[in-house]
Amino acid sequence: MSAHSKKNEPQDPDAVASAMALLIHKHSINADTIAVEISERFSKSAPMQTALARAYFRNNERSRTRQYLNKAIAIDETYAKAYILYGEMYGEWDVDSACYWYEKAIQAQPTKPEPYVMYANVMARKDMNKALSMLEQLRAAVPLYNVDVEIAALYNKKGDDRAAAAAMEKTDVQKLTMNQLASYLQNCYWSNNDKRALEVARVGMERFPENKGFSRLYAWSSARTGAYKEALEHELDYLSDAPADSINSIDYLTAGSAYMALNETDKAFEQFAKINTLKDDYFAPQMKGQVTKVVNRDVNRLKSEKQYDAAAHLYSKYIEAYPSSEDPAYQLYALSQIYREQVQALSESSDSTDTTPGKTNAELKGALDKLFGIYTTIEQKYPKWENMHYVLYVHARYTYSFLDRDNSQALAFPYYEKLYKLLINRQNRNEQEKAMITEACQYMGSYYYFQKHDVGSARMWWQRILNHDPNNQAAKDALARIKK
Repeated sequence: MSAHSKKNEPQDPDAVASAMALLIHKHSINADTIAVEISERFSKSAPMQTALARAYFRNNERSRTRQYLNKAIAIDETYAKAYILYGEMYGEWDVDSACYWYEKAIQAQPTKPEPYVMYANVMARKDMNKALSMLEQLRAAVPLYNVDVEIAALYNKKGDDRAAAAAMEKTDVQKLTMNQLASYLQNCYWSNNDKRALEVARVGMERFPENKGFSRLYAWSSARTGAYKEALEHELDYLSDAPADSINSIDYLTAGSAYMALNETDKAFEQFAKINTLKDDYFAPQMKGQVTKVVNRDVNRLKSEKQYDAAAHLYSKYIEAYPSSEDPAYQLYALSQIYREQVQALSESSDSTDTTPGKTNAELKGALDKLFGIYTTIEQKYPKWENMHYVLYVHARYTYSFLDRDNSQALAFPYYEKLYKLLINRQNRNEQEKAMITEACQYMGSYYYFQKHDVGSARMWWQRILNHDPNNQAAKDALARIKK
C-alpha cells in the first residue's frame, strides 16, 4: 500500500464499517485483505477494530466479528461499543449472553445510556421486571436522560398501551420528538384516555403542523368524546391530503360517525361505504360491529327525542347498507322495535287514545300500521324464524288492544291462533312462552268463542290452559261457571 493511499484512508469508524460491509456484501476478493490492512494500520484503535467487526456483523460473518471485537477489547477494555456489539451478536437468540455483554459495556462506561436501553429491550423478552430495573439504574446514572420514554417503548412492544401511556405521563411533552409524541398519542388513544389524547394531539398539531397524523388522532378522540363538529373538521383535514394507502377504516368510521351525529345521514353512509373499498385493512373485521354501534347510538338518541320516524329511517338505511346474511329477520325485528316504542309512547300519552271501542288516534294508527307492516314482512319472508312467536304475540295483542277492543271484528284471531300452534309443540318452553300460550287460549276461550256463544269451543280452549298450567285459577273458574 503506497504512502499516498495510506494518507487518504478513512479514519471514521462509521465510514470504515459502511465501506467494508459494502465490499463484503459484493463478495470482493480483496475485502479480507483490506480489513487486515486497516486493522494493522490502526492497531491501537479500538474504534477502528470495532468498525471492522461491525462490517462483518452486518454481513453475518460471526467468526470475523469476534476476531476484531477481541482485538478492540484487548486494546481498550473501557471501550463500551465493542461490548455493545457483542451483545447485539447474541441478542436475537440468547438473552442471557447478550445481557452479559451489555452489563460489561455499562461497567466500562456507566454514564453511556445505550447499553442500559439495549439490555432492557432484550431482557424484556424474558423478564420485564429486570428490564425495568435496568432502566431505573439508567435514571440514577444519567438523571437528565428521558428514561420514561424507554419504559413506554418497552410496554409498547408488549402491546400494553395503558402502561405505556402511564409511563409517558411523567414526561414533558414539549420536549418529546415528533415520533415520541406520535407514539404517546397512540398509546393514549388505544388505552381510551381521550382527555389526555386530545391534550397531546394539540401539542403535536402546534409543534409539528406538517404532520397531519396529530390532526387525525385528534379527530378520533374528539368523536369518542362527542365533539363531532371538531372531529369532522380535523378528520376531513386529514383525509384531504392523506395518501390513499395511509387511510384506514377508522378514518371513515370517524367521519361517518360525526356526520350521523350532525344529522347528515346520507353523508354518513357515504363514509361508511368507503370502508368496504379498503384492502388489507387491519381494522376491517371490527368495522361492521362499530358501524352498528354508531347507528344504534343515534337511533337511541333520536328515540329519546321522540323522533321515531327519523330513527326508523336511519335504521332502514343501515339495513340497506349492511344487510345481515346470518339473521336478516332480526334486523327487521329491530326496526319494528322502534315503532313498537312509538306505539307505547303514544298509548301512554293522555290525549292519544280514544277509549271508544274501535277508535284509535290517527298518529297511533299510523305507527301501528308501520309496525304491523314490518311484522307481515317478517312472517312472509322468514316464516321459520326462531323468534317468530314474539312477532305474533305483539301483533295479536296490539291488534286487540288498539284496533279491535270489543273484538267485534276478531282481528286478533289469526295471530293468536298462529301463536298457539307455533308454541304448543315446542319442547322446553320457558315461562314467557307458557304465558303467551295462556294468553292465546284466554283470547280464544273468553273473547272469541264464548262471545260467539260457542261454549263447546270455549271449554276446549280453557281446558288447554289447564293442560299446560294445571293451577291456572282463571281457567278453573271459567269451566266451573259453564258447569253451573
